[in-house]
Amino acid sequence: MRNKPAKKKPSSRATGKSDDRLPPAPAPEPRRVSLLWWPAVILTCWSFGFTTMQGSDLWWHLAGGRWITQTHTLHFTDPFSFTCHGRPWFHPEWLSDVIFYNWSRLFGTAALVWWKWGLLVATFALLFRLLRQICGGSGSAYLAVLAAIAVGAPFFDMRPQLYTFLGFVVVLSFALPLSRKLWILPLVFMLWANLHSGFILGLVTIATVLAISFFYGEAPQRAAYLGLACLLACFVNGNGSEALFWPIRFAQDSHSPFLRIAEWLPPWEPGGIRSKLYYPSIAAFAMSLLIVVGARAYRRQPRLILSSVAIGLVTLVLSIRSRRFIPLFGIAQSLVLAPALVVVCSSLRRRIVRALPWLDRPRVWQIALPVAAMVWGGLQLAPFPLSRNAFLFLTAEDAFPVEAMNLVETNHLEGKLFGYYNWGGYVDWRTGGRLQVFIDGRAGTAFDEKTYRQYLRVLALQDGWDDVVWASGADFVLWPQHSPQQIEQLRKSGRWRFLYSDHVATLLARADRPPPQPLLPTPDSPWRDLTLGWAAFRTHEYATAQGHFQRALQRMPNLRPACEWLADAHSMSGRLAEAEATVERCQRIFPDSMRRKQLLELFRARARGAGGPTP
Repeated sequence: MRNKPAKKKPSSRATGKSDDRLPPAPAPEPRRVSLLWWPAVILTCWSFGFTTMQGSDLWWHLAGGRWITQTHTLHFTDPFSFTCHGRPWFHPEWLSDVIFYNWSRLFGTAALVWWKWGLLVATFALLFRLLRQICGGSGSAYLAVLAAIAVGAPFFDMRPQLYTFLGFVVVLSFALPLSRKLWILPLVFMLWANLHSGFILGLVTIATVLAISFFYGEAPQRAAYLGLACLLACFVNGNGSEALFWPIRFAQDSHSPFLRIAEWLPPWEPGGIRSKLYYPSIAAFAMSLLIVVGARAYRRQPRLILSSVAIGLVTLVLSIRSRRFIPLFGIAQSLVLAPALVVVCSSLRRRIVRALPWLDRPRVWQIALPVAAMVWGGLQLAPFPLSRNAFLFLTAEDAFPVEAMNLVETNHLEGKLFGYYNWGGYVDWRTGGRLQVFIDGRAGTAFDEKTYRQYLRVLALQDGWDDVVWASGADFVLWPQHSPQQIEQLRKSGRWRFLYSDHVATLLARADRPPPQPLLPTPDSPWRDLTLGWAAFRTHEYATAQGHFQRALQRMPNLRPACEWLADAHSMSGRLAEAEATVERCQRIFPDSMRRKQLLELFRARARGAGGPTP
């Protein structure tokens, strides 16, 4: 009788199974302990949703969503500018705009804070679930999520990019563990391709995971068909094949002036948003890789770890080229950080228990750690307004020409407007195209390089910049007070007449055309009181200014400029104690420790006779 050949035992390289040389896997957590971590994750992630940012893109997204909803068209041509009116508008985020507009129509524009918080919590809660699945420990997964969200927090604006963060984590959640529900991914890409151009990173991610899975012999059946289905699903969008090819051409055009917009700059160049934790996160990524390799933890899940490292390297390269990819690198590096933390925490625990045996209370720590994380997350969240009142701060709405647009609406002003780039979208939203802008935040998706370069000449006060404004044919100029040189020179030229000015903006009209009828005052509102208070403050009528600021706060308690100027008026009147108390009141509206320190130092310096203007 012939002996049957023995079956060859699969290697741990192919199967991902553990052997005796691997570090012990974390013990499974009881279900009740796992559930305790979820409130901690939700509270912690929510607390990172309060980045104050002048969200200039939000407004043209709202205006675009209104235009699409009202016209019922996916044939995108520019409706808002006089420089590119009627020309093709590459609009890969059209579905995001429709969601923005209809959300604001149903619940109010300020309710968009809940949209932002919901997306952030969903994104990083899903990441926590994935990391816990990868590393087996809730505590390590929580710390890795905390690192990921802290790295990306400065970039969390109200804009469609948040969909890319969520889409990236969704793809990772299905692809990395090679879920049985991979058939869902083409549907994810079909939706994602209409929400934000970041879906291209999702395609790179799925291709990377499938290629490495094939190398390890773990690729799902029909993997090639899955990848092709994901790719083809991306063609189902409002821009056709351009949705895939335009962003690639845009990123590769090194001579494009649009790549010099602050958000596209490399992280080491001055200007734009910065993440203080970006460079430490690169070091953490490298150290995590060394720990996982040195402890042989990668041998338990070699295919998954290699996929995570590859995705981390891809997002690292992207983030080095452009800072807008930093949040995506923060997410990707957590895939390696979580298993590394398991190794480190396990080693620390063994050493501590060896030195202090009385601390060996696994059941106590299983409960104490999520409770401590829950308390910490709650304390981080507590100072912030958990309502739509946060909208003004998260978008820096008070830095936009709110009262100037109130004047435009009251007097039905129409025509062509040469305005500040960051305000173009706000004008689009407030006037619906009745004031046609020279340029807005749509950059290269709607405007050509010539238009943008002309705007840059005006912004930089280059030779002949005032002729650019005049030759544009604009009827009005709207410019910020923080850059007064343009306004002063235009007024001195005699070509422009003054129409309106407040603490934020100045509005000029073309002098060679009939002036508008005598302007009607804006309706009574907190913004009008704020403007009147500012005017009184400038003429040293501090008692009058205080009255306007107090009335504005009675009607709109979260109007922080009114609160801070009220404190300033108290200080100028010599009432330091009231000024300090009002500053604390401002902090309760929305905490800003740096601003608090600046104001208190200024007021106390004034009291000593060495003060200066408000910072």
